[in-house]
Amino acid sequence: MNNVSTLKNLGLSDQEALIYLELLKLGGTQASKLAKSMGIKRTTVYPILKKLADSGFVTVYFRKNRRYYYAQKPQRVASLFGKKLDSFYAMIPLLESLEKKDVQMSGLRFIETLDELKQFYTGVLDEYRDKQYCIIGSAQGWEDLDMEWFRQFRYDRGRNNIKTKLLLTEDSREINPVEEKLLRDFRYVPSQYQFRSTIDIFEDQILVVSPELSSLAIVIQIPAMYDIFKAMFDMLWDTVGLDKTLDIA
Repeated sequence: MNNVSTLKNLGLSDQEALIYLELLKLGGTQASKLAKSMGIKRTTVYPILKKLADSGFVTVYFRKNRRYYYAQKPQRVASLFGKKLDSFYAMIPLLESLEKKDVQMSGLRFIETLDELKQFYTGVLDEYRDKQYCIIGSAQGWEDLDMEWFRQFRYDRGRNNIKTKLLLTEDSREINPVEEKLLRDFRYVPSQYQFRSTIDIFEDQILVVSPELSSLAIVIQIPAMYDIFKAMFDMLWDTVGLDKTLDIA
């Protein structure tokens, strides 16, 4: 994962992340010089710097009636977020006491953007720790959404002891990783069956990801449909498994 992507996970926009990184390189400067260095308008820089200062990423010093902006030290930023997270953890018992019990969410949820999809998968790392889910998909189609991010997600998923069973298109074979630490058991469907979409089958929801959809992905939270998708996966898995020449991780 690159620096901009990491900072975006902390809530920054692309421009905010780039400005913070540029300030780190410059060691502090005036807004006008920062704008010139980045090739953007000064009027664009000011509100972004103010927002970064309000959120703790930037500090402002005055010298001779001029503002100088400095990137907050990365360790200080990490400490700030750590304290915020500690405060939230302290609130969890109270929040859980307020939460309505036995709420069953059901229906369809549309995921419109890549950032929303990444948030969904980030949630999977915690919600499905020490569990297993099934996948039917194209490794190429899935990775093409953001190759660096999704490859890292595989390793994060393995570290969280999340096991996966995958039915992959034959053209996935060229890029499909085989490391045991990824905790993946996979098989390839015959080459005449090609698709670029991916279906993740969880214990309580189905995720359909496709660049061809009007929305990037759809989450199906209809309890009865999980059984159908899981049964279909098991049937396909057993059928593909009849081919003894296939590689099994």
